Formats: sequence, structure tokens, C-alpha cells
Amino acid sequence: MRALALHISLLVLSGACAAAQPGTPEPGKGKDSARVYHAPEVRVEARSILTRVSRGTQPRAVVTRAQIEAANGFDLSDAVAYAPGVFVKQYGGVGGLRTISLRGTSAQQTVILIDGIRYRSSADGGFDFSNLPSASVDQVEVLRGGNAALYGANALGGVINVVTRAPSAGGTALTARGGYGSYGQREMGIGGNGAAGNHVWDAGFNATATNGNYPFSFNEFGATSTFERDNADFSNYFGRGGWAYHRDDGLRLSASMQGYRSERGVPGAVVQGNREQLHARLNESDLFAAAAASWPTEEWQFSISASGRLNALGYRDPDARVAGPSGIDDEYREREGNFMGRVRRAIGDHGVAEGTAEVSQTHLRGDNLDPALGSAASRTSVSGAIATNWLYDDGLFGCETALEAGLRLDLFDDLPTALSPSAGLIWRAGSTPLRLRAHGGLNYRAPSFAEQYYLNYGNANLRPERSMSGDLGATYEVGETFALESSFFMIATRDQIVSVPRSPVSWSAANVERVLSRGLELGGSGTLFDGMLGLRASYTLTRAEDRSGGTVDGKLLVYAPEELTNGIVDLRLGRYGIGAAWQYVGHRFTLPANDPGSALPRYGLLAANISARWIIGGVGVKARLECSNMFDTEYQVVRNYPMPGRTFLGRVEIDFHDGPQP
Repeated sequence: MRALALHISLLVLSGACAAAQPGTPEPGKGKDSARVYHAPEVRVEARSILTRVSRGTQPRAVVTRAQIEAANGFDLSDAVAYAPGVFVKQYGGVGGLRTISLRGTSAQQTVILIDGIRYRSSADGGFDFSNLPSASVDQVEVLRGGNAALYGANALGGVINVVTRAPSAGGTALTARGGYGSYGQREMGIGGNGAAGNHVWDAGFNATATNGNYPFSFNEFGATSTFERDNADFSNYFGRGGWAYHRDDGLRLSASMQGYRSERGVPGAVVQGNREQLHARLNESDLFAAAAASWPTEEWQFSISASGRLNALGYRDPDARVAGPSGIDDEYREREGNFMGRVRRAIGDHGVAEGTAEVSQTHLRGDNLDPALGSAASRTSVSGAIATNWLYDDGLFGCETALEAGLRLDLFDDLPTALSPSAGLIWRAGSTPLRLRAHGGLNYRAPSFAEQYYLNYGNANLRPERSMSGDLGATYEVGETFALESSFFMIATRDQIVSVPRSPVSWSAANVERVLSRGLELGGSGTLFDGMLGLRASYTLTRAEDRSGGTVDGKLLVYAPEELTNGIVDLRLGRYGIGAAWQYVGHRFTLPANDPGSALPRYGLLAANISARWIIGGVGVKARLECSNMFDTEYQVVRNYPMPGRTFLGRVEIDFHDGPQP
């Protein structure tokens, strides 16, 4: 399979180069010329971090709203899972903890943005993607590869930008939806958006829940039986509102707020002779607000943004008597604040330069922190960055060449200083739709508060993780609506933070490992037949190895699959729609030594849906029937956390537009 993937990649590149015909006009050049490249990859006032998928020096993918629906998306993890290089770790069914790995990196090594603004601080751990319902998402953008020079701490594996539901082109749109399915899975939501003059707004509320009480097979002491338990029963309430103002002279103001409240059961692993944490509960509340402004002058573009986040987390397990007769009952409260200013200026006819200054502060108060801290921990950081983009129509070897470079300096009050450079290049022969790209950079991850200060686990002397990343690849545009891509990548990390045993019953965080992740990504996405057929497919071959020496040197990291394949098909035939999505995940090892007995079997899943839409009295009505895991596959993403079998979900959506119906 690996040889086949490499062979296909070489064919794509060589065939595209052979097709280069200097002098042939680029399709759609009047609408989307190469000059668009000068637009910034990230703008704090912008919802999207991408210009066009094929224009960046790093590989990037966009999972659209139609593709999210075709994949039966229930939460954010269902959307992001179909981008190349992404592996979602799932601890049980819907509502179970869901974290992601980009290119074999850990969940903590990915930056999360909401509409282009950083969502979580460097002191946070891995983000649980089950808390954001897919109904609140317009699209998900995944930039793969390290780039701390532009995105700051934790951008070792890449960046995920969640673009919330966009306002309608004009007028007002109101929507109500509901769904019900297997194992008590249910959802409801209301929302609206619109535009009036120079103002646009959007607001919405979503409620999702599941009982999670599904059967599974388990071999206990040599006998296979069918068991049933509450596998992460879950409820979530999510709300969002946003406003933006645009003026003809270029002034733009925006403000948004979103929050959720979730509660779930968190039973432990299913092991022989024991059922752990059957009564454990986790509840979380989160509120995130952001405001931004941008304005141009004759030569400069200025922008500022401010954001804040409040989070409250509670965990209770009455059966954990090791903590006392009442069990565990811990609470944590976190608050974050961030302010950023940016200035941009064109340099002649070929370049753009920008400078950024940023101040962030995070404060955590909790019940189970190191007594030396009292009951609170805090971190303040100040950073400055410069970046530049250059485009030459007659550049390297007389061909179109684009260059970008960045340098960021981060100062922390509790960690060493971090300096992060990056550089990238795009090269195109003549006017062919083939673009070759290269990118490299030095990156870092700051330890989280849990890794530094959690009682009986944290290590206040941890050093930031440091990595060197490189990427070589190509994109080939097939007309205006479809693109093919291939990427070869490498991420070498030192001082990786891992858990090491201190005694037979206790563990501690420590900087001990060196990790090397390298691989190949192939993908294609876009639409055909005037948008009637949407396609997305990708194949990822990754080898993420421990390079710290000793007995496990050269072994695969735990839960790091070597192969990932997925795809989405979305077909629209008038009022009817058919969608299908598939996933294949290769074997994973659950122990560092990669013992054969610790290998989890590979698995493949197929999901499908059918929908119909009618216009009744000016009101749109849409009905969908979804089936996930169609072949009733028994599998586990994480050992001893069984996943549900075949599930069904019916959905109905009613929407009103005061303009023409979409």
C-alpha cells in the first residue's frame, strides 16, 4: 500500500509538470489571480484564515458545510476527521471525550481558532471536540504543519480554524431543526442571521444529548458475552451570537460571543472483572467573547482585537474512596485574556510586510493543584512578530515565485523565551495550474498547567517542547472547482512531555522523549458537474516514532496509526440529496514497546444519508435520514472503550428567508 501511494504521488507530480504550457491563461484568472496571494493568511478581523487552498506554502484543507452534512456530522470531531493527516481519538460513542492528532502529534500540539481568533491559551491541554455541535459550524479549515512564527505556542502539528455559521447574503434567515436517533441521540436548534445596510448579525442555540447506552461484545475470562452500560451519557447546550459592521471606506468592526454547558458520565475502561468510574460525572461551562476592528489608510492597514474566555470544570467520582470517604469532588476555574495589534504595509509592487504585538494572560484556580502554589496558577506572555510575503511574476528560473517568512519572539513569566522562525516558497512553471511548495520552521509548545501543577503529577521544572518541521508538496488545480495535492512532511520534536512512572502507583510529567514523525499525504477535493457532485478523498501514511533511545527507540508512538484513508461524496439531484462517507484507520499500538498483543485491529466505517427539500408557502422544509457504521462493525478507537454499532438518526430542518430560497 505504501509503495502504491508513493507511485501515485510521483505520477500526479510528473503528469502535472508535463502538462505545463506557458502562455496558457489560468482558468478564472480575472476572478482569482495570483495577486490574491498577498492577502494575509491570518487576519484577526477575518472569519477565514485561508485565501485559496492551492495558494499557501503549507498544505491546507477546507471541510465545507455540505461535506459536514454528508459525513453525518454530530459534533466538531465528525467534521475535522475528514481532512488529510487527522486522527480522532474517541473514548466511547457520541459525547465521549474526543481529541485529535495532526500528523502523529499530540492533542496539545494543535492550535484552535474560532473565526480566525485564538480560542485557547498555551496553558490549556488538549481540546475536547465533542463540545462544539456541528450545526454551529459553517466550515472547518485545517492547516497542517508547524508554524509558531504565525500562530504562536502549540502550533507544532498545525492549526484548526472553526468558521461559525455565516450570515446570509442579504435579508434575514431563520432556522429551526430537530433530530432523534439510536440510543437516545437527540438534538434541537434555532438560529437566525441577516444583513441590514452595513450591519450583519447571527445568533443560534443548539442542544444535543444522548443516553449512550448501547450493547457491545466483550471477552471476559475466556467467555464472550454482550454487555451494556452508560457509555458517556451526554448533554450539551451551545449558544452563539455575532455582529459585524462594514463601511465603504474600509472600516470594519465585529463582536461575537459563544458558550456551552455540558455534562457527561465518564465511565472508565472496560476491563476483565471490573467496571471503573461507573458513577463518575464531568461538567463544563465555557464562555468565549471576541471583538475586533480594522481600518485602512493610504499606505497602511491597522487592526486590533481583544478576546476573553471563562471556563469552569467539575469532576466527581463518589466511588474513588482513595481520595476520602466522599470520593473525588474537584472544581477548576480558568480565565484568559488576549489583546493583539497588527499593522500591514505594501512594499513596492511585489511585497507586503506586517508586524504584530500580542499580550496574553491566563489564570487557573483549582482544588487539586500543587500546595506550593496555594490554589491558583497564572501565566503572562508578551510576544512580537514580523512577517513578509513577496510575489514575482518573473522569479526563480523565470517563473512565478512567491516567498513568505516570519519570526516570532515569545516572553513568558514562568518559562524560557521562545524564538520561532519560518520560511516558505511557492513556485509555478509558466501559467500551469501546478504549484510546487516548500515550508520549514522551528516551533515550540508551552507546558500546560496540568503538566506543571497538577497535584502528584505536575512538574514545575518542565521545559517547552521544541520542534523542527519541514514540508514539500504540490497542488494541481483541475479547472476552477477541484484541486489535487500531495505532501511529504517531517516533524522532529525534542523535550516532548510524557508521563513517566515514579512508583508502582504514581506517574509524573517529564521532558524525556525525542519524537520523529514523517509521512506522505495525498488528497483531492472540490465539486464537479456545476456543483452537483462534491468529492473529498485523502490518504495519509505516517510513521510517528519514539527516538529517545533505549528499548523503545524506533517504535511507533501509542495510538499513532500508520495509515488513514477517508472520503466524502455529496450528490445533489434537484430537491434530493445523497451523501456517503467512509473511514479506514490502520492498526495502533497501545504500549510503547509495540508488543503484538497491544495492537488494536484496523477498522473501516461507512456512513450514508438521504435528504429531500421542499418549499411550502415560502418556507423551506428539509428532511434527512442518516445511518452511521452501516455494517455494524465492532471496533475500539482507544482500548477498552467500545464504540457503538449501527446507528440511525432522523433530522428535520425548517428555514425561512425573506429573499429567494437557496
